[in-house]
Amino acid sequence: MKKITLAIGASIFLLSGCNGTQPTVQKHQMVQPPLTKKQEMIRSVNSLPQWVVNPTSKDGITAVGMAGYSKYGLRVMKPQAEMDARAKLAGQIQTIVSRSQKKAMRLSQVANIDSMDNAFSQTTKEVIKEIPLSGAVIVNQKMVESGDYYVQMVIKKQTIAQKLNDSREIYKKNLQQAKLTRDGIEKGMKVLDKMIDSLDKDVK
Repeated sequence: MKKITLAIGASIFLLSGCNGTQPTVQKHQMVQPPLTKKQEMIRSVNSLPQWVVNPTSKDGITAVGMAGYSKYGLRVMKPQAEMDARAKLAGQIQTIVSRSQKKAMRLSQVANIDSMDNAFSQTTKEVIKEIPLSGAVIVNQKMVESGDYYVQMVIKKQTIAQKLNDSREIYKKNLQQAKLTRDGIEKGMKVLDKMIDSLDKDVK
């Protein structure tokens, strides 16, 4: 009787031992290797909205701002992202207006292009600083998987054109101080007209 009891006990022990090791094998099989830095970067970029990767707008000049995750939430992250977007907008405006200026000068066939270019560039910087970027509006916003917060803002091209038009006297004064001839000043003002017209029609 004792032999039978011991045999049954040994069988139960062996069976329970086999069952106990099974989950360990399953857990072992589920372990995934860590992602490489390249894979992490690709995954992060793929999770971003298209308007973050390639911001565009038919309504005007656009830029995307970003704020890293904060334990204080959107009340801290949103203002930071908006500030970043406005700073980038200022750079975009400078680039677009400068490109428009150079194109207008070529079309106007300005003779003393260096003197006028310097006067225009300096004036444009002054004017752009005065553009009310508070007029920029949010068109997209999103917190992504990483916890970063993105915001896309747009400022209408007509706002830029209007500011340039309102600054005509400043441009004229700076052209006079650059000691351009009367003919040169007149051509300079025509360049400004072409800049305003191109911004009104198309800003890419």
